[in-house]
Amino acid sequence: MADRPGNSEDDALRVLVVDDEESMRHFLVRALQRQGCEVTAAVDGPTALEALGSGAFDVMVTDIRMPGMDGRELFAKARESSPGTRAVLMTAYGSIKDAIAALEQGAESYLAKPFETDELVATVMKAGEKARLLSENRVLREQLSGAGSFGGLVGQSSAMRKLYRTIERVARADGTVLITGESGVGKELVARAIHARSGRGDGPFVAAHCGALPQTLVEAELFGVVEGAFTGADRSRPGYVERASSGTLFLDEIAEVPIEVQPSLLRFLESGEVTPVGGEEVLHPGVRVVAASNRDLRLLVEEARFRPDLFYRLDVLPVRVPPLRDRIEDIPLLVAHFMVAVGRPELVVPPDVMAYLQGLPWEGNVRELQNLTERLAGTVEGDVVTLDDLPSEVHGNDAVARAGFRPYRLALEHFEREYLEGLLERTGGNVSEAARLGGMARPSLHARIAALGIDLAGFRGR
Repeated sequence: MADRPGNSEDDALRVLVVDDEESMRHFLVRALQRQGCEVTAAVDGPTALEALGSGAFDVMVTDIRMPGMDGRELFAKARESSPGTRAVLMTAYGSIKDAIAALEQGAESYLAKPFETDELVATVMKAGEKARLLSENRVLREQLSGAGSFGGLVGQSSAMRKLYRTIERVARADGTVLITGESGVGKELVARAIHARSGRGDGPFVAAHCGALPQTLVEAELFGVVEGAFTGADRSRPGYVERASSGTLFLDEIAEVPIEVQPSLLRFLESGEVTPVGGEEVLHPGVRVVAASNRDLRLLVEEARFRPDLFYRLDVLPVRVPPLRDRIEDIPLLVAHFMVAVGRPELVVPPDVMAYLQGLPWEGNVRELQNLTERLAGTVEGDVVTLDDLPSEVHGNDAVARAGFRPYRLALEHFEREYLEGLLERTGGNVSEAARLGGMARPSLHARIAALGIDLAGFRGR
């Protein structure tokens, strides 16, 4: 039967120890309890599965060679019943091949007998950290499926909640909407959310990117053209306005509409009528216009580059989309969202990397973060992103580094890494001696070396 000695804090690492030898179970329980772990011991595979079914564990440490259900079979069954639990397998020399096979099937690590206490502690702590990161990743994905996503927009920050309320309010009206915000903040997503929640949600949503339209053909592209209206007009075709009939026309980059075309656009907004270029028939498409700009239209009006009457006709229902730097608390959700989109939902971005990302300026906003996330998804071979995985241009654009300081978490980690590497350099990789010089317990030092990913082999023999 399983026994659970001792009680720990809620945030203590929860470990299930499985071994048919009483002396080994006792050793494992005592060693891990001394590190603050909450430990449950099981004498065999069936008892371990029963324990997994009644409680959540971060790590399972199990012997491979046991009578009845061996460690590999237990791992396979545990993976189905408790997929969040990371498995560490203990093996004698003769069964290392079995342990390696289990690693290929998803086990976290293995310990070759005989092993030292500090090796056990370091391995279990590293597996536990991985379990916690994966758990946080699952929570983020659950948030995405609930309140974390709003019509394609992702975020739970106060800035985004304010935006969601504005979208709901604007969607109920039927006036012209002007969406403003920096490039890359997601203005088209906002426009689509407004359309979906409006009374026109069942109608078409047609997006016209004004900056991409040929300057000489903007009017024809917007309002349509009849055959023979000008050279090259070999057939009649509807414009964006007509194609959006009974729905929403999204005019992105509205500031790029030529000044000579702006009077025609103003007449359409005021009357709801449109006449194709070269034609005489007046159309009444019944379109709601949602425009967007990443430029200051008021400033363009002052510079006589945008008609003031057109600006006031557009700015009926204003919506401002916040830049990413004003909602950095949404970055974890956004990263999880993009990882799901590219098919790597299990790729974990740990707290140190996330803190680094939250310190960046994000001049390209959400679009820049999306590009970085897709790049990491395509280049990171393991299942955890490290600071070294970030491209050099990201490091070069670090606003915090340029300002001369680091986020608190990164500063502590940087100091700790340099300090421990200095100790190991001085002692030639001798952990016992490094622990003595640093006034640390050897298991604790081993655990921090493993957590920071410091390569001991590189210091030995120097």
